[in-house]
Amino acid sequence: MPDKSAVLASWKSHSRSQEGTYDPRYDSWLLARVDGQMTGTTDEIFQWAACKWGLPDNLLRGVAFRESTWYQYLTYPTNRCVTDYGCGDIPSGPSAQLATYCSRIAEFGYDYRPDYTAIGPGVCPRTFSIAGVMSYDGWRPDWADTQNGTFPFSRDSTAFAVDYLASSLRGCYEGWVWWLTRTSGDLMGCVGDWYAGDWHSAKGDAYARAVQEAMDTRPWLGADFAWKPGCSQMYGCPGTDSL
Repeated sequence: MPDKSAVLASWKSHSRSQEGTYDPRYDSWLLARVDGQMTGTTDEIFQWAACKWGLPDNLLRGVAFRESTWYQYLTYPTNRCVTDYGCGDIPSGPSAQLATYCSRIAEFGYDYRPDYTAIGPGVCPRTFSIAGVMSYDGWRPDWADTQNGTFPFSRDSTAFAVDYLASSLRGCYEGWVWWLTRTSGDLMGCVGDWYAGDWHSAKGDAYARAVQEAMDTRPWLGADFAWKPGCSQMYGCPGTDSL
């Protein structure tokens, strides 16, 4: 479990509502409850977060299946993360904001920048965890290190990552994400926003349909699910480190 006081301090320094784009309750009620204080199996964590936030447990399972095939943080022996299995959303090129972010997260146990030099200097993953939690927020220069307060907790704790996912879906469902429109009561629209970062876009809706398909077919109940991950069309399958 992450240190609860450190998590709460991070939320305090990364207020969502200070610019009027979120309901103040997003900070005072919602994020204030996100602490990842749970230990157990992966499936028990899904059940805990679903109960805590009033959501279907299979919805959280389905999002995690589409994001990582239930890998919290798969790494090679060198500790380089396996893209799409616990880290991802690799930028297509460098930027000043990204360089600041990558430099800062490198202070928490591993420097990802040397792994992506083929793309450009100062490039690193923007999402981490079983749920694909986005840590990078380069469009918010008022936030320290251009990240939103989730790192390294999301990378290091399955419970935190799923807690944050569920809280984000709940906040969107309540209509507290004011920069989006008409979110209240539209749970699958909120699932699409989790992936696409906008409201009912083509990519977001396709993602929501893929999550719904996973909820319907429940691939995590297959006998081989625990040892046979899916494969990324872009990055291939986990295996021997090519670097």
